[in-house]
Amino acid sequence: MDERDWSELIPGLPEEIGLECLTRMHYSGHRVASCVCRRWRHLFQSKDFYYHRKQTGFTHRAACLVQALPAQSGSKPTGQARYGISLIDPATQGWERVEAVPKYPEGLPMFCQLASTEGKLILMGGWDPSRWEPVRDVFVYEFTTRRWTQCADMPSTRSFFAMGAAEGKVLVAGGHDESKNALRSAWAFDVKEGVWSELSGMSEERDECEGVVMGSEFWVVSGYGTETQGVFKSSAEVYDMRTGEWRRVEGAWPGAPHGFYVREKGQEGKFTKKGTEWRGVEDCLVFREMATLDILLAIHSGTANLS
Repeated sequence: MDERDWSELIPGLPEEIGLECLTRMHYSGHRVASCVCRRWRHLFQSKDFYYHRKQTGFTHRAACLVQALPAQSGSKPTGQARYGISLIDPATQGWERVEAVPKYPEGLPMFCQLASTEGKLILMGGWDPSRWEPVRDVFVYEFTTRRWTQCADMPSTRSFFAMGAAEGKVLVAGGHDESKNALRSAWAFDVKEGVWSELSGMSEERDECEGVVMGSEFWVVSGYGTETQGVFKSSAEVYDMRTGEWRRVEGAWPGAPHGFYVREKGQEGKFTKKGTEWRGVEDCLVFREMATLDILLAIHSGTANLS
């Protein structure tokens, strides 16, 4: 990182001290601070500054959840539910609502997928909430500017697919097409370049599969084929991002097909539903209370982490 890029950031202070002061600012203040001057705006929106913060330990993780939006005060819910993104920040232990996607101001596409990488939140696919038709939209949310950008559409229409992100790329696999045919194809989206590239396909179709990234591996868990709808597999297929090859893992999920994967500091675990109770799987991570929602909201779709 070239220190000359950050000279005279704060008048009267050496440039390296000014840089360190701004490096310690919480990301939620970047949008307002960007209005101070052009130099600060360029700094806060710079990828180099993000990597500098990450390298020096001044980024942190938060969790984003797709949740049902509450009805207006004093009114009863009518029609189909609307969904938005909520964020919990472990640093402040507070909840906040992420800005609505401009194309969908009344609520997110139904069954859309979330992932995060390089400090950005990526939203893909789902069904148009007004027409109940699948969409190929891709949006990227920048936490520094708190704005959504629409990117290149998904190469093909797919619903209920697996999704994961790592090292600046978002991977999608499986799901089904507009004719309800289960898919085995997979693609990768480069967030920085905004382009898609096709990956080698899985060995079999997997509709309603679950996706999770662990290290350099993208796991596509469970799912079912076109001719066996609703009969979920216990196997998984694992894509190695270093070699570009898939391998099959038997018995990866012998229980219920739906639940949550958890990953923290290199450890993985899963939290599955059995009957009407949620139970942690043996050797899973320990859950701890963070903060309480100010209103009861129903979780609709998975989680995403940001740095």
